[in-house]
Amino acid sequence: MVNRAAVVVAVVLAMVAAGPAAARAAEPVRVGTVVAVTGMVQVGRDGAWQPVQAQQSLFEGQTLRTGEAASAEVLFDGETPARLGEKAEIAVEDLLLMAQLEKVKARIAAPKDDLKAEIQVTPLTGVRGTEKTEEKAGDLKREHYWNENAPAAK
Repeated sequence: MVNRAAVVVAVVLAMVAAGPAAARAAEPVRVGTVVAVTGMVQVGRDGAWQPVQAQQSLFEGQTLRTGEAASAEVLFDGETPARLGEKAEIAVEDLLLMAQLEKVKARIAAPKDDLKAEIQVTPLTGVRGTEKTEEKAGDLKREHYWNENAPAAK
């Protein structure tokens, strides 16, 4: 017969040896919050689904799904927003990755400030002894150079 006290002591020693990191690893990691829900939105893990409410936390390993004419707005930790439209199902980690990619794309596309620099390049070529004329039409300026003694272009 197995001594129950010995089993309990062995389990406690194993937990102490693993330390608090092992206990935390077993707990799901919070990654964000559902900030708005429209229609039927559910969160699930391992096939068990439950309705989502606004201000509900989301954790790694969960999946979000929406029904017809439903949507959910999520704010992930780090101020990364995401929106899930109707008739969708996605893992929370995948939704976070998509939101992070969209945030990076928006940051790359947006100018750092509202100032726009306009660069106008006017190619200038010339040979000693050439003459120059200018044509102006509004903001455009065209410069022509020529050398009457140069051979004609082929």
